[in-house]
Amino acid sequence: MKIFHRRRGGQVAVELIFILPVFMLMVFFILEYGNIAYHTLLANHASYEFARIGAMVAVKEPSGQPNNWTVQQKITQAKRRVFGAAGDQIKVSVRMETTGRDPLYSPHRHQDIVVGVKYPVKLIFPGTSFLLASKPRRLGIRIIETEARMPVEKMYASTDKL
Repeated sequence: MKIFHRRRGGQVAVELIFILPVFMLMVFFILEYGNIAYHTLLANHASYEFARIGAMVAVKEPSGQPNNWTVQQKITQAKRRVFGAAGDQIKVSVRMETTGRDPLYSPHRHQDIVVGVKYPVKLIFPGTSFLLASKPRRLGIRIIETEARMPVEKMYASTDKL
């Protein structure tokens, strides 16, 4: 009977060597997707808050035009407060879009502020950057781009005739 008994002492080790890297890569991808999802939520919320700040400070006088310089300054201050030194890597673009005119008071234009955020995320797990990183992939960074739109807060002056 012992003639048919083979020694299989190394079989488990060989199978582990083949399966373990694949299993670990799958675990790393799942964890990296969680990391990317967290930073995507952070970028979306930042673009929303920057648009809200810009919408509130854009116009100083009733029925006036938005001041892009003031908007940029306030958003830059908010970015530095929220992200600290890492805020220099985050790119924020701001533009104003006219969406219509008030039919009762023609000088009053309806405008939206559109804030775009480019948020770089450093991928932290090995092996995931060849599929998940933005180009060039060797840097291991994924760029998350978000955009938020908010109507500019304007008021009518008491002297405006409707």
